[in-house]
Amino acid sequence: MKTIGKNIWIALLLMSLSACNNWLDVSPKTELKAEDMFATEAGFRDALIGVYSLMCRDVAYGRDMTYGYMDVLAQYYSSPLKTTTSGYPHNFKNAAEYKYTEENEEERILSIWENYYAAIANINHALDFIDRDLSVFSSPVVHDVYKGEFLALRGLLHFDVLRLFASSPVMNHHTGMDAVAIPYVEIYTHVAQPQLTVKEVLDKVVKDLSAAKVLMQGKEEFDEEDASLPMYNRGQRMNYYAVTSALARVYLYSGDSGKALAEVKEVIGEPEGEKPTEYRLASTAATATDPMFSTELIFTLDVQKLKDMSEGYFMESSSSSILGMSNNGKKNIYNSSGLDSEFRGSWLSNLTDGASWTLAKFKDMKYVPLFKISELYLIAAECAGGETGMAYLNELRIHRGLNRLISSEELDNHIYQEYRREFIGEGQLFFFYKRKGFEVIGAEDNIAIPDAEKVYNLPIPLSEKEFGNIKQ
Repeated sequence: MKTIGKNIWIALLLMSLSACNNWLDVSPKTELKAEDMFATEAGFRDALIGVYSLMCRDVAYGRDMTYGYMDVLAQYYSSPLKTTTSGYPHNFKNAAEYKYTEENEEERILSIWENYYAAIANINHALDFIDRDLSVFSSPVVHDVYKGEFLALRGLLHFDVLRLFASSPVMNHHTGMDAVAIPYVEIYTHVAQPQLTVKEVLDKVVKDLSAAKVLMQGKEEFDEEDASLPMYNRGQRMNYYAVTSALARVYLYSGDSGKALAEVKEVIGEPEGEKPTEYRLASTAATATDPMFSTELIFTLDVQKLKDMSEGYFMESSSSSILGMSNNGKKNIYNSSGLDSEFRGSWLSNLTDGASWTLAKFKDMKYVPLFKISELYLIAAECAGGETGMAYLNELRIHRGLNRLISSEELDNHIYQEYRREFIGEGQLFFFYKRKGFEVIGAEDNIAIPDAEKVYNLPIPLSEKEFGNIKQ
């Protein structure tokens, strides 16, 4: 990729502009030779900081890959399709209409693509050095966890690029695995890498995540409180259980329900049985002090500037950028559950017009969740199916203030309903639609998808096609 040639120091310099948390609060490095940087354990830590900094940006999980672009594509919001009071088109109007080739959309897509591959380049640069001199690490455990973290992030980032730019396995009449996809970049190089098929990319994602899991297993028992230490705050980094969750997500996407279920059970166990980890579903409603159900969070990306990046999209004064859901959409998503009586009631806020709602999920927040056990319960419900699947789903429902369901006949539909309630603002619903091949989507279930290829697959940027090795 063209972006692979970008120097690793781009990511490190971005720290001064980054939105990430205090474990990243270190002074930006001046440009150093790679040999000098990776001559110390701190150099590898700084390289990780650079990757997380890129992941925190507005073109990544700080906005576009969560509550912004991805949830616009999922048609949660009705406002992008309306004429604004100022007379200007909404910032996400073309996105909401899937006009990906409009100039502003091409720029947005290019920025997302470049940011992902810049992060991947930084990972590969660090991995080039990580096994050269093990004596630079304070212990073999630190080496293994750092290497595992780099590999896991490489797998996760490639997976999200794949979900954005390539067919899902069910597309093209269930031949999507054979479709030409994206490059999987495993070396730090200026040379453009070839496109692989969807299956080849997924295999490499699983390979990286599986290797990371082996490296990390049993080595994260301690969580240091000093931000300068290597094992600081593992819950806000790509940790062992985040890798396990990522594997479950990837296997589900690939259609391998048996392997997905096995990964899930390692974290949440059997339905209503003894739990193998300390993660627990919430027992009370979301509150101002615990809006995201903290006992459920596996990996959160701390975004210190989340308020600055997000509040303009949820303020009524921002007519050309506000992301509002229609009253009908809100009623449709939270139909029988009753938004005002369930645990997620505080996630939406009624606007003064009385006819629309805006997201309040991230109000005064400084992190976004990337993996939660609620997703694992939904994966388990889908993969197990039948009465066991219903038991997993009911365990989640009763911890959201909802009644148990009796029959498993409409299990798939109930899982869908929980996906769109649970992951509003988190960028996962569009990928659910794509994985399942939905032909009608949206908060009001009224947006038809006449051409899945043109809607679900973002076009690879033209500049990348011109550079070489991108066939389509």
